[in-house]
Amino acid sequence: MKSRDDFLIGPKEKAEEAIKKGNKEDALKYLNEVYEQSHRLHDSYGTTQDFFMGALAEIKGEEWLMELDRKRVYENFYEMFKPLRDKTPEDRAKAICGNMRAHYTEFHVEEDDEKFTVAATGCNAGGRLLRDGIAVRNNTVTKKAYPWSYNRTGFPYYCIHSFFFNEIFKELGLNMEIQWGKQYDDKGNKIDEPCRYVIYKS
Repeated sequence: MKSRDDFLIGPKEKAEEAIKKGNKEDALKYLNEVYEQSHRLHDSYGTTQDFFMGALAEIKGEEWLMELDRKRVYENFYEMFKPLRDKTPEDRAKAICGNMRAHYTEFHVEEDDEKFTVAATGCNAGGRLLRDGIAVRNNTVTKKAYPWSYNRTGFPYYCIHSFFFNEIFKELGLNMEIQWGKQYDDKGNKIDEPCRYVIYKS
């Protein structure tokens, strides 16, 4: 039997080797391969999560799903956000930008005397589920308006976590908030309604 260790060498290792050799063109090509491999996996996980949230809501109801997601968010994100208490508003904004990039989201950042605003104009998480019709197909949008759906119907279950992020920010004394925006109309076309992370300087 022949060992094929060459199969273990992926685009990351190839990019590192190209950098060492000074081959910029190949390095950029392999870095893009890393990006695209992760992108497909990210989208698959998001779609799978959306599917299961719809199945659970159908069995247990939307309010039950909300309580489950509250538990998930607090268990997974409360400790993660704690270090932001010791960060400057600018560093908090940079951390949010890192999350945007991890989701392959289109966004921009604005600054004024009072705040930083990270505006997602093409979210590749909950926004993608709306844009591509996945949330409608999976029946994973709210049937009623709730406080945790920002008082809107048609709010994607995937985005419930944003409401609880705001709760955690308050509990931790972080002067920042998420302002949810739909970003896409019912046909998947962009509209001027971004999601915003607002990080206040005071």
